[in-house]
Amino acid sequence: MKKILLLSDEFDYAKMITHDAGPGYAGKMGWTCTFLEKRSHYLDHVNLIDSRITERECEILEDHIATHQETLFVPKIVDPGGYYREHWFYRFLFRIKDRENVYYLSTYPPTDLVKELDDATGNRKMVFIPFPFQDSYTIDPALSPRHKQVIFSGARHPHIYPERQAFLDGVRHNPLLWGKVHHLKHPGYPDNGQRQRHAIVGERYMNYLSQFRWMFVSPSRYGLELLKYSECAYARCVPVGQVPHSFSARLQESFISLDFDHLGQSLRRVFSMPLTELQEIARAYYQAMAEERHPDRLNAHLDDFLAGVHTEIPALCL
Repeated sequence: MKKILLLSDEFDYAKMITHDAGPGYAGKMGWTCTFLEKRSHYLDHVNLIDSRITERECEILEDHIATHQETLFVPKIVDPGGYYREHWFYRFLFRIKDRENVYYLSTYPPTDLVKELDDATGNRKMVFIPFPFQDSYTIDPALSPRHKQVIFSGARHPHIYPERQAFLDGVRHNPLLWGKVHHLKHPGYPDNGQRQRHAIVGERYMNYLSQFRWMFVSPSRYGLELLKYSECAYARCVPVGQVPHSFSARLQESFISLDFDHLGQSLRRVFSMPLTELQEIARAYYQAMAEERHPDRLNAHLDDFLAGVHTEIPALCL
């Protein structure tokens, strides 16, 4: 199917530090993208709607969707948190839910507020498409030259990221671990108006991660597969922490789960593993991510979903 991602005319995508939306996300999925002002040029495409559109643009799109009932519109949803209940984008998602030409793409399995939306549409209009894995970096996979430490990076919030907090608390209370974990503080989200604390983002961030043998990764409180899991694979690190609910058996097998109740003992086991075994885990994890999160595979799943639920897809979209 021909797809186009409609971008906001008003949001500054240049301030983003990740590829979870906008042109960066479209590029990794292999999609064309265009700004909202050119929306009428692509009525023969499946119109995916970026999650960074503004409140005014939601109103424009609502009218556009109602006017062009022959075109499929698929808003992309990233964050499922109920704390966004009054946000304009989520109010927009609920307002258009009964339109026959509207379906939803969620980068996470439906939970919380997004599950409410899924339930409200009879669990038939939403598809889970995880973040794509498309490696554009040139990271040396060799672990032997790297620091024998676990790199920790990510936003901190005890309620949203409980395993991150448990890990840091366990390290802080165990002096034997103080030199074993390196903490890179989160740079902040300048696209959300926060001050950027440091410039280790993008490719520089990947190169920084690749200085360490292990990377700590864990889901949110909903067990969601955050971008950190892909970043760990891009950096060719050995993943340690906790797996998300969406991991297949293959991905789980190439992941080292930690016991947060006995963190010191758990990490000592990790640090004692032979280098050859660690290298194989990192290789297997990278390979599994590259295959299971390949954009061709994800697009095929999206196509199958849309063809299955919307039997009258316009021929021009095929």
